Amino acid sequence: MNRKNPHFKEWLKTWNEIQVLEDYKRNQNWIPLENPYRKGYWISLDLREDIKNRQDAWVFYVCIDLIGTTMWCKDKTMTYKYRKSKPEKIVLEKRVISAEKYESLPEAVRKYFSEAGFYYKNWNPFRKTYYCNIPDYFFVYKLEPRWITHYKEIDSVIEQEIDEKRDYILSGKNKKFIGVGHWNSYNSAPKSFCKFLNRSDRRLNKQVLQKNLMSEDWDKYEYKYNHKHYAKWLYW
Repeated sequence: MNRKNPHFKEWLKTWNEIQVLEDYKRNQNWIPLENPYRKGYWISLDLREDIKNRQDAWVFYVCIDLIGTTMWCKDKTMTYKYRKSKPEKIVLEKRVISAEKYESLPEAVRKYFSEAGFYYKNWNPFRKTYYCNIPDYFFVYKLEPRWITHYKEIDSVIEQEIDEKRDYILSGKNKKFIGVGHWNSYNSAPKSFCKFLNRSDRRLNKQVLQKNLMSEDWDKYEYKYNHKHYAKWLYW
């Protein structure tokens, strides 16, 4: 975001007005329907009947509350279809819990969680997480109808005003806002990413140089020369 642009204050004022209108639109009233109707089903995790009769069934219910997710499906077949592909069975993902949440659990529940491995640490290697090690055959999928009981009140005047203000500053029609607006705030990659990328390039070029020195042919292995905007292109 270019704050030095002479049109920045005008852009920021219009952007704040859009946010105020969006908040008002988001908090509009929900009106109850006279005749509620069903639209699909919610899929969630549940215990098998024999597991429900165990004395420690409450432990598994606590685990379901911690790791369980819900998903919408169109009918009772519990399948989804993407474009022209064949229908595929819906598989619910299980959440992981943080180390703080793990420490606050009772011992009876804690033994059913293990520290997450490389798959989860690949996203954030410094954050310790735990996954549930209960076998999948302990669970079954439960279907619950999704009832539509309310509809949201829509003010067409507010919708039109938001679209006009967005079009004024974000569509690119007003050239005075080019380089100022919200879209242009992503014109460059973060400095931390550029620093990491440049460091890796230098390390690679040093390795290439050593190989070329050992082979006595300076052109045998190619050096890596990146464009000045390479970090931006790679990041976005």
